[in-house]
Amino acid sequence: MPTGSLSSQSQPAENEHREDVLVWGAAGHAKVVADILRQNGYTICGFLDETTPDRHGESFCGATVLGDANQLEKIYESGVRKAIAAFGNNMRRLAVGELLEEQGFDLITAIHPSAVIAADALIGPGSVVAAGAVVGPGAVIGRCAIVNTAATVDHDCTIADGVHIGPGAHIAGHVQVGRCAWIGIGVTIINRKRIGASSIVGAGAAVIEDVPDRILVAGVPARVIKSVKET
Repeated sequence: MPTGSLSSQSQPAENEHREDVLVWGAAGHAKVVADILRQNGYTICGFLDETTPDRHGESFCGATVLGDANQLEKIYESGVRKAIAAFGNNMRRLAVGELLEEQGFDLITAIHPSAVIAADALIGPGSVVAAGAVVGPGAVIGRCAIVNTAATVDHDCTIADGVHIGPGAHIAGHVQVGRCAWIGIGVTIINRKRIGASSIVGAGAAVIEDVPDRILVAGVPARVIKSVKET
């Protein structure tokens, strides 16, 4: 879990050197993250794509696909020190964040200028807070998490490492969301509920009861659909 608010890392001071950032991922979410970083004054040195090796050298989102993880040492030696994982798979995103740190990179936190972050909220390294999102007082967001477009995380929530909170989801106060859980678009979670690790809350669901680990729930009110495998 984070040790302090990292909003200052994503919004460098006027006299601070804007460093190049490596973005691991080269699809839709990577475009969102690249836009956030650029709006905060950073430049993108390039993108990595581990799923499609033949994209090496391809132009993407104003930069170049540099290859896969085999390029990390070369990129580091070129002087790039900051990086972020920018794709949807929660477990893999968390693992890639750890790999980047092992290779010497600093995980950057990407916070859109239009997001509203309480002064005492804590946001972990490698996390993304997208346009129009709100993170309330006393909230804690873990490592490599995503608070997506216009989502709200109210006061005193604890959002664990690797969680994805979908666009337009609304999480009331004192909610706990477990490691690598997926909260779908437009979900509502009432106060003081717990969402288990690696669970999935389907789009538009209204959660009024705790959700165990590795369970898919959906509907209004949310009901158990099936167990899910940790991926």
